[in-house]
Amino acid sequence: MYGNFDDREKVRVQTRKHSGRTIALAVSLFVAIAIAIGAIAGWAGYAAGKGKVTVLHSEGGETVSRLSEDIERDIADVVETVADSVVEINCTVRVSNGWFVREGTSAGSGVILSEDGTIITNHHVIDGAYGISVRLRGGETYTATLVGSNEENDIAILRISAENLTYATFGDSDALRVGQTAIVIGNPLGTLGGTVTCGILSALDREISIDGTSMHLLQTDASINSGNSGGGMFDLDGRLIGIVNAKSTGTNVEGLGFAIPSNTALQIATTILGA
Repeated sequence: MYGNFDDREKVRVQTRKHSGRTIALAVSLFVAIAIAIGAIAGWAGYAAGKGKVTVLHSEGGETVSRLSEDIERDIADVVETVADSVVEINCTVRVSNGWFVREGTSAGSGVILSEDGTIITNHHVIDGAYGISVRLRGGETYTATLVGSNEENDIAILRISAENLTYATFGDSDALRVGQTAIVIGNPLGTLGGTVTCGILSALDREISIDGTSMHLLQTDASINSGNSGGGMFDLDGRLIGIVNAKSTGTNVEGLGFAIPSNTALQIATTILGA
């Protein structure tokens, strides 16, 4: 389950009477100097503005600007910053075939919320588990305890005994825009931890029914597979904007993945932790 006007003044050049060759030479020299000055000014402007870009978005009906301090920050930079905040989750479950019960395993993903080991994941990732372990990107494995879970909103909170962990910073999912970049990090197939896929936000408030429960989710075309559930969706500022929890499947289906908006996830997590 998973826009500036270029206002140019006219320049009048007064010259004395010279031979055609002299005039042509003078004009050529003037043009060359003008081009050089323009190039220098252009580069100076670029250098002065390098690293800054203003992005407009809407908040509460007003258009506001957000200043990004690093225009050259790309997806690889984001991944380097946030990848350690995403973990692999492995569960031990009881599986029944109607005649007898045996031990089985299931896997998913999670996102670290605090440096001392609070982790958010999906309820369906840990549902029915009697043993939960968490593996960090660096390979360290911890036994996790279940703090609490909300089945209706598909959110669960785990805790491991660890310190100085890299944790995610929540973004404002109400300020998202269709078409912006979405970076997904998780543990597809339960064996490929730390996998990064990238796409865009295809929709912001898609009503989806999952196991009879209606949810309002972010939609993305980033590749999502079984095991990505509970993993993080990040924006280009490295902020957590969603918790991956579902995808549409079928032979004719491509690029239909879904995530719980970060504001919803944060609200549910806060309720669980405050309970």
